[in-house]
Amino acid sequence: MRFEHPAHPGRAVRLAYCMNLHAGDDLDAIRSGIREVTLPLRDRLARGKTFGVGAYLPEPVATRLGSDPGAADGFATWLADEGLDAFTFNAFPFGGFHRPGLKERVYAPDWRDTERLRYTREVARAARAIDARRADRRGHISISTHPGSYGAWVDGPQDLTACAEEMGAMVQELQVIARSGGPEIVLSLEAEPRASAGDTIELAEFLTVARIRIAKRLVEVGLSKADADDAASRHLGTCLDACHAAVQFEDPEQAVARSRFGGRLGKIQFSSALELVDPEAHPRGVAALLALDEPVYLHQVCGRLSSGEKELCADLPNLAGDLELGRGSWLDCTAWRCHFHVPVDLDTFEGLGTTHDHAGQLLNAALADPAKWGTDELHVEIETYTWGVLPGHEQGDRVEGLEREYAHVIGLLESAGWSRE
Repeated sequence: MRFEHPAHPGRAVRLAYCMNLHAGDDLDAIRSGIREVTLPLRDRLARGKTFGVGAYLPEPVATRLGSDPGAADGFATWLADEGLDAFTFNAFPFGGFHRPGLKERVYAPDWRDTERLRYTREVARAARAIDARRADRRGHISISTHPGSYGAWVDGPQDLTACAEEMGAMVQELQVIARSGGPEIVLSLEAEPRASAGDTIELAEFLTVARIRIAKRLVEVGLSKADADDAASRHLGTCLDACHAAVQFEDPEQAVARSRFGGRLGKIQFSSALELVDPEAHPRGVAALLALDEPVYLHQVCGRLSSGEKELCADLPNLAGDLELGRGSWLDCTAWRCHFHVPVDLDTFEGLGTTHDHAGQLLNAALADPAKWGTDELHVEIETYTWGVLPGHEQGDRVEGLEREYAHVIGLLESAGWSRE
């Protein structure tokens, strides 16, 4: 789905949902998920038209498609024949994304490990093959990844330097792809609470330093300084996750502006977190939140005090332990927010609030000023991957749930004056 605005000629918004909600780490499983969810959703929302998707290629699939041109072209042709337009890719989870016990291991391997570079290269090569079969190749391709590592795994600046060096090798690969007739790909780093970059402030700081190091690397392999600076800025940027920004109580407009400081705004992941206002006065809300603990995903919790200072813990069991032992100032907080992706159309869930309004404000801030994108197109990817652990939704109809999410986001786009092609 592509949207345009009469006041912003030459600019467009592409809308998709992230297929990381589909289980399975092989090509057959991906095709099955597309047949069961994506194609019925396409028929409801875009029958006879191109339907944008955010592709998730686990490591085994990325390796096969990236190294086997025949397999890649076959998959790309099938997507094109079905009217599916994969313009954005999620390369954050390496694989086993829905496996119990995943938690912080979703960051492994991190960017210090050459396996992360190898995997992301394979995703980029697969993206090039898929792009060659797209009906509409305008704009860039975005590939999202984590900001380097899980925060607890970082021992010092040398670890972040090592991450930046590997990202430099990735940018070099992306430049080769672009110069040889492939798409312009933006490696889009995603801040997350308790990651090596926990918010857009820390991410912008990291990217500012990383771009300098990456440009220096490109000069060393033969580029002019001007070309090296351009490549580092053109192929490196931000994936702004609305849920993550909300959990950190970031101001929506400032989060969008800071994303531009970090290079290009590769994409927005449109997502919503849980919220509990005045937790001390709402013990049932506290109990409801703690009851959502489950064994697959990290659910970081951030609390904001009236002073503006924050409490932050790694997961719901950590919050439960702090409350039991009286650690921290959790019950003095004006609100808690939890990194638990819930359907973006909901303003309440299981007796708790959501950051539904914050996500809308963030999207509106980006839509209001396309100059902040650094690209001709804004990629917006609905990312609710938790359907399998949402109480009451474990066996629910994913198609109906996604259709409601699309209706909400399309409503926001249309209210801001963006209309579908």
